[in-house]
Amino acid sequence: MLLAVFALTAVLLAGCGGGGHGGASGVSARGQTPRPEHRSLTRAQALAFARAVNLTAGDLPGFRHSPKHPQETQREKRLTEHLRRCAGAAGSGTTVSGALAEQDSGSFRVQRDVLDFAVSSEVSVERGADLAARELAVIRSKRVRDCFARYLDDVLKGQSHGGAALKQVSIQAGTPPAPGTTGSFGWRITEPFTIRGVRLALYVDILGFVIGPARITLVSSGAVRPFPAEIQQRLFAVLLARARAHAS
Repeated sequence: MLLAVFALTAVLLAGCGGGGHGGASGVSARGQTPRPEHRSLTRAQALAFARAVNLTAGDLPGFRHSPKHPQETQREKRLTEHLRRCAGAAGSGTTVSGALAEQDSGSFRVQRDVLDFAVSSEVSVERGADLAARELAVIRSKRVRDCFARYLDDVLKGQSHGGAALKQVSIQAGTPPAPGTTGSFGWRITEPFTIRGVRLALYVDILGFVIGPARITLVSSGAVRPFPAEIQQRLFAVLLARARAHAS
């Protein structure tokens, strides 16, 4: 159940990115060079780009693929609206970012004894590179991280967790290397809990970058242990290479 809640993070992160707090275009991570303005895309071209970039079963041998993410409950939908207002996103019950196209890979999951790993990707194409750069600035803001941490705490308080005692969610931020892009972002979400006197944690990593009008996001999660770093790095590199190859 906890991992099902965290599986919603990519969708919610996209929604909070389109609000209008944050900077103008040209946002750049240190050591990264913004690419020139990309030509406008049609919706068909944006969807084709998303299909070309997103993860596929061939990228994750041994993982079981589920094409759909868990649906939000009515309570979670209300909390999502609170999250969007907290983060400064305008609009209620609509696609906040107004993206030209959004498509995800579905979830890929593998379970090994008590370990449980899942990963997915999402591609969102905005109507212009300036909007995508503004999303990047918003996602990087401390305000959005704080709002998101409170959202997760509230959602998890209303769930049944088989006797596990939950602690406060924490979020750490970073900027993974993504050369040739406008800039990148990274979150490590940690949910500590205690069960039968044993201290454990759930981990969710949200890594992404913006290139032209597109934002590409990789979400990976692990129960007890973080998602394997070597697989995560390989998948991030795959998404980066595909996005750069199809961005022209």
